Amino acid sequence: MKSFLVKSMLALSVLFMLLGFMPVGQASVSANSVGAEENISNTNITVTDDTYDSFSEDDMFIPGILPTDGLIGTYADIGPTYPGTNTQMRVGDVLYSTKTLGGSSQIVGHVGIINSDFRVVHVTPGENGGVIDSLTNYMARHGKGEKIEVYRPRDGRGAGAARWATNNYSRVKEYFINPFSKLSTISPNYCSKFIWQAFYYGEGLDLISTVGSPDRIGFVTPSDISINRNFVFVTSFTAR
Repeated sequence: MKSFLVKSMLALSVLFMLLGFMPVGQASVSANSVGAEENISNTNITVTDDTYDSFSEDDMFIPGILPTDGLIGTYADIGPTYPGTNTQMRVGDVLYSTKTLGGSSQIVGHVGIINSDFRVVHVTPGENGGVIDSLTNYMARHGKGEKIEVYRPRDGRGAGAARWATNNYSRVKEYFINPFSKLSTISPNYCSKFIWQAFYYGEGLDLISTVGSPDRIGFVTPSDISINRNFVFVTSFTAR
């Protein structure tokens, strides 16, 4: 009996030691399959400037744990200028367009985000899921002469969202707009919800005020981002 009590006390001591090393207030986020949908679940999101040299695939969904890809620090890197403008591209910029389909028919709009390679990460029906395009290829998906607007996150934000989008776009296996799906659903997905997820999980920034409930049913439109007070319009250019 005495031996059992000693072993029990040792086990409890080890458990408390492990708990002492666990981060307090850090979100624990994982991908779970529910039927045909893959969801992201999380609790309180805490975003830090910490970076880690190594991480597993599952770590992609943990806000604040970000891979080292040259985007260390609060302010995003800047790159070449947008076509026909003097405005330099910045990691985390969001591109908004009406995305003309078939000439006269239009959908409500389209959004993508600039990543650390100054390419556009987005979810599109043209690929039935997520894709990373060069700016040239991205423009080619639009009608010639169509205007593409650039919205920049305020306060130097955006690097975390761009990183999250780059790490998770390939998890979107199907493009489908379902206004009755959970905001945490990663696949199927659509362009504006994916960008919302990028800022929510990558920056801890809720663009549509879900009151910390990403598992609720919700619908995000591209205009929810283009008119959002957390962004400022910086320029526009035309597809060619």
